[in-house]
Amino acid sequence: MRRKPGLKLERSPLILVLAQVRFSPVLKMRDYVPGIQEALRQRAFSWYREEQIQQVLFGPEVKSSLGNRWVFATRDRHEAIVLTNDFVVYETSHYDVFETFTNKLEMVLSLLKDTVKIDFAEQLGLRYVDLIRSIDGTQAKDLLRTNVRGLSDSDLGASQCRQHFLTKAVTPLGELFVRSVEDSGESFLPPDLADTSLDFGITPTEEAFRILDTDHIAKGQWDFDPKALVERMWELHGFSTKAFEAAVTPEAIEIWRKKGA
Repeated sequence: MRRKPGLKLERSPLILVLAQVRFSPVLKMRDYVPGIQEALRQRAFSWYREEQIQQVLFGPEVKSSLGNRWVFATRDRHEAIVLTNDFVVYETSHYDVFETFTNKLEMVLSLLKDTVKIDFAEQLGLRYVDLIRSIDGTQAKDLLRTNVRGLSDSDLGASQCRQHFLTKAVTPLGELFVRSVEDSGESFLPPDLADTSLDFGITPTEEAFRILDTDHIAKGQWDFDPKALVERMWELHGFSTKAFEAAVTPEAIEIWRKKGA
């Protein structure tokens, strides 16, 4: 499936990768959770928690309701599986290469296929979050290409600026969103991902950093065939890689490729 070698960076800024598969709601999902939890526990996903989430229902009237999600994580909290009655997510804060990532994803999808007997999927998503910080004397903003940096303080005659950049692109597969957000402090994840159960081991800093958030989404209807769904994730992955390489400078790639001192 891979057409060129993966981009392996010794000091990669990548802090979170997640894949989501949505399907038609399974109202009895709770009944399957004990069996799923036992199977995942035997595969090193021994940490478990049930949570309530707010769900927004769109229609003639917008309504909200409480739903449940079940979280299964490894003991070190570097990998997690999030399950609701209409989607599953596999996420990791210790990404290696896409082959390793999709092997775990295929295991999760196969477990759902065998246990819940899901018929089809209707949305696929692949998301990468990079935390870009100053490194080797190069400021975070200078690791991004000029067209992603935004306007500077001096451009506007301002004492301080915080940049928010968004590109929405239509690909042959769906929609690709590329966001670059400048920030500082303890909050280093996009707001909608702030409740993740993963551990990142990141020390907060007051120095400005950039979040590069790439989200590729495909909608349709596909048989719930784990291997075929993973192949489609590979297709999404190709465009996400292009987006990353288009957003950062070649110099940044070389800096991240080398081992630290």
